[in-house]
Amino acid sequence: MKRRLALGVLAVAVATALASVWAWRHWTHGPDAGGRPAQIVRVPRGMTLAAAADTLVARRLLADRRYLLVGARLTGRGRSLRSGLYELDASLAPRDLLAILTSGRSMLVRVTIPEGLDAEETADIVVRETGCDRDRFLAAADSLAREAVATAGLMAPRTVAAYDSLLAGESARVPRRLRWSEGYLAPDTYLFAADATAGELAAHLVATQSDRLDRLVIDGEYGKHALLTLASIVEAEARRADERTRIAAVYRNRLSAGWRLEADPTVAFILVKKGQRLFYRDLEAQSAWNTYRRRGLPPGPIGSPGVAALAAAAAPDTSCDAFYFVSDGADGHVFSRTAAEHEEAVREFRRLRRNERR
Repeated sequence: MKRRLALGVLAVAVATALASVWAWRHWTHGPDAGGRPAQIVRVPRGMTLAAAADTLVARRLLADRRYLLVGARLTGRGRSLRSGLYELDASLAPRDLLAILTSGRSMLVRVTIPEGLDAEETADIVVRETGCDRDRFLAAADSLAREAVATAGLMAPRTVAAYDSLLAGESARVPRRLRWSEGYLAPDTYLFAADATAGELAAHLVATQSDRLDRLVIDGEYGKHALLTLASIVEAEARRADERTRIAAVYRNRLSAGWRLEADPTVAFILVKKGQRLFYRDLEAQSAWNTYRRRGLPPGPIGSPGVAALAAAAAPDTSCDAFYFVSDGADGHVFSRTAAEHEEAVREFRRLRRNERR
């Protein structure tokens, strides 16, 4: 009897040892990668370890979810999953997967926002690269931009309230939804944490543009919101870096003379026709942003200008006495002081364009 008991105990011990060895091997050895490349796995906020294990199994990065979950429980890391973006090799063992997913050392997401984009275009890029919610991003950006304008004194309190009403009224009149964040989403290349929220992303872009406005040296003739607006038009018009200050000078000259700006990009903005041909009927659009019908600067920006355009708006080329410019048919413009000079430049541009079509 004692011998049978001893043999039974020994059998259990051997079985336990074999099971332990088997479990240890699966815990410390990954699946056969078979030449499969590493994969990028996003762990959103609030995801459970069990859900993460299911994702890894579905992506063939984990053979059996039980080894990961049991190992996490035994090591006390069952609730230590950290959100983020992780690059995971296809041959990693469950032990190594758990270590990575609980380390918080996630990849950073690179987001590049070119100069001159409007708020909607900027939101599209941020959403595509980060996966954040578009509506939440834009709502946060509008709220933060309004707060930045009010707290920094870029507008008087009464003007802020009037701008609220203007944005709502114009949005009902033109094809575009006009926003407080227009112009205030700084173009640049950013590195964001993969789990950054829509609000955090919007806050960083608005804060960056606000800091750039704070560093502007202004001459007292225009406030910083007005300079941001002028810079957005310069950004839309300039094709070459060396022309920004001259384009800014042309618009400043028109403003000083009491002329209408007659800037095509303002009309293209309100009609959502960026990059498209404008017709004479478009220039009759009923909007405070239509600089063919209204004198002075439009009430707000038509996109987010970069650092160079902001600098040009604040410090235009004072030697430039031109009031007109037109495309030279290449990548620049011809600047003219008189209407007669401008008409001749326009005729030359049209001749070049006709020749290109032949």
